[in-house]
Amino acid sequence: MGFMDLLRKSEKLVYWNRCRIHRNDPAFRRMLLEGYENPDFLEMHTYGREYEGKCVYLIEERGAGVGFFAEFGVTLIHLYFAYERGFVPYVRWGINYLYYEPEGIDGEKNAFLYFFQPVSEVTGIEHACHVIHTQESHYVQVKAQFEAVSYDVSDAYIDAMAHMVKKYIRYNETTEQYLEKEYRNLLGDGKVLGVHFRGTDFRKGYNNHPIPVQIEQEIEQVKVLIETSGYDRIFLATDEQAAVERFREVFGDKICVYEDTFRDNGTDESIAFSEGNRDRHHYYLAREVVRDQYTLTHCDGLVCGYSNVTFIARVMRRAWFGNEWKDFVLIDNGLYHNDNAFSQSANSKIRNKR
Repeated sequence: MGFMDLLRKSEKLVYWNRCRIHRNDPAFRRMLLEGYENPDFLEMHTYGREYEGKCVYLIEERGAGVGFFAEFGVTLIHLYFAYERGFVPYVRWGINYLYYEPEGIDGEKNAFLYFFQPVSEVTGIEHACHVIHTQESHYVQVKAQFEAVSYDVSDAYIDAMAHMVKKYIRYNETTEQYLEKEYRNLLGDGKVLGVHFRGTDFRKGYNNHPIPVQIEQEIEQVKVLIETSGYDRIFLATDEQAAVERFREVFGDKICVYEDTFRDNGTDESIAFSEGNRDRHHYYLAREVVRDQYTLTHCDGLVCGYSNVTFIARVMRRAWFGNEWKDFVLIDNGLYHNDNAFSQSANSKIRNKR
């Protein structure tokens, strides 16, 4: 085998030879030094001739154990990236999605479509003419654009994500009918104060995660609003059964909850990683947190701490109603700053390729 044949067969030799040949080319140096993590360097793939004249932007699940609204929030960010560049988005949540059901739901294998309508006319990329895949750098760029580095985000960022909801997000018919029916059956008419209490693994103190709100902090705020604003009932969304019991001790039958919601009983583990005995358990976990968000969004006021559930409730509130609640109390205990990264936890990879 001659040198040139050897060179062609070795990826590393080809790489180093190109570096040697183009070492004085400014464009080559820029591509090499900046292109790897630069969101403005976009790699386009061609799989066929479908959707000619359109650039399809494939948005897949982030995976790594993130919960429903963390995943949904990342999807909104990628929708924003696509919208700003005139790409046609296509969302596909697959096997690394935390709530993925291997058998699908009613024949549907794309987990995004368990709950939502397609965000565009694109139904797949297998034969698409021009496709760009999401990259972490795209997500990072949008977050940096709005200085959204933690749970404490600007109004401009919430408005931008609300615009993505208005433009792209619609529940599918099954989900929409279910949410409306559940909400009406539980609350009906009257003035309702929404309360969200996030417990379980928030107590593990992950870096850049909120320092948990205490139950008594929320109870005191609810007492004030009951006294001053005349709420008839309180809708409580929580992942802990102990929180339901404590609120009922204080407020009695004013407390309304979805009784069939799967909640933790003292393990301090996120229910998102639970393995229940019921059929389609992971799908139902996702549907229950969507139901909580939907109901909180439709309440007349909200008391909460920072979480992805309440962040998306705020985004949806602006998208659907054009404003936030008149009574909105966000309890801020600050964020953890440490070396305890969620990405290094066992749960961050627990559902990869079940």
